[in-house]
Amino acid sequence: MDSDLSILTISATKPDGQPAAMLSEMGINIVPVEEEDNVDRYIISKRLAIERWTGSSFLQGIVDRTLFTSAVYLGENFSNPIMIIEGEVSYDCRGINPQAVRGALGRLVLLHGVNVLSTPDVEETVNLMAMLARQEHEGIPEMSLIPKRKAIDLPDMQRRVVEMLPGCGMVIARDLLQSFGSIRRIATATQEEFLSLPGVGKKKAAEMYSTLNAEYESVDTEKDLEDAIEAAPDLLFREPITMLDRQHYICTEGRERHIVDMVFLDPSENELILVELKRGKLTEEHYHQIRRYLDNAYKSQFLLSYLEKGMAIRGVLATVEECEFEVGAGDVSVCIVDKKRAIQVVKRLRRRLPEDGENHGDTEARRGRGIGEHGESGL
Repeated sequence: MDSDLSILTISATKPDGQPAAMLSEMGINIVPVEEEDNVDRYIISKRLAIERWTGSSFLQGIVDRTLFTSAVYLGENFSNPIMIIEGEVSYDCRGINPQAVRGALGRLVLLHGVNVLSTPDVEETVNLMAMLARQEHEGIPEMSLIPKRKAIDLPDMQRRVVEMLPGCGMVIARDLLQSFGSIRRIATATQEEFLSLPGVGKKKAAEMYSTLNAEYESVDTEKDLEDAIEAAPDLLFREPITMLDRQHYICTEGRERHIVDMVFLDPSENELILVELKRGKLTEEHYHQIRRYLDNAYKSQFLLSYLEKGMAIRGVLATVEECEFEVGAGDVSVCIVDKKRAIQVVKRLRRRLPEDGENHGDTEARRGRGIGEHGESGL
């Protein structure tokens, strides 16, 4: 696991137990949380909590019904509750019918909405919890949904590449390769040439031609969006504004680490602006995220040096995805970034092409504070 786990915090009902000690040794911050019952619970976030049950405690929990009271609590308080059953579940030592265990598992999943996972030992449980905590904090990396298999030979690999074109199965891919002779010639073929092949109609020919020739236009990561806003601040702002930092760390006394995407200074309004960027639709969790940044800003010496001068501070939630998310707080506003413009800026940066009349050596954002496309956002 390559990530810096010191940025993670897990609240544990058994902070002195073996799993908590192992998580702490990995660098994760463990915060004790009181619990009346003898439950081994790990709270990752407001939506994610994990309960650890050994094989024997799981069976005992079925007998004394504590398993189900825990399930009710998890289901009512967390939108993504997980139970980990660790080690072997030995029916014989407890005299429990396996059918009763299967029924209990079904009840957990279907009635209470609890995700049930199994691990062979405490080490795997701890590694799994650390992975879930990291993914909850950083997000899950995107992955291709195209099934992969090892190519038999070069022709097989070539066919598989061509099969990725719209409407191309194995037969059409083979026909394309036989007709054009190589992937390079397919890539440079005209729409009319595609139409001349058996089984390829106007729609399929147009889709194949477009796929091979259209410009790649996408904001793939939040970093892309950060780069675009740094290069073209008027995606977010109207008035002159200065970017102070990107990926700014705020470390609290409790060793929690918050990472603010971008920090701007608005001299005309004498205020700091903390910006949190998202590619998808904004949610309530994103609001709580920017709220935490604002509430802990004074714990950053860098930000505090400005706040001590009497500067105000506010937050901005920005995304390229159209949504109707609203916030009630006056110090947090929402902006929908013009996606087409952002893509054009990203494309220019990828090719390192300067915008007409733009001096990229000027690090101060000249176009300023305000709003992107949606004037009602109030930036």
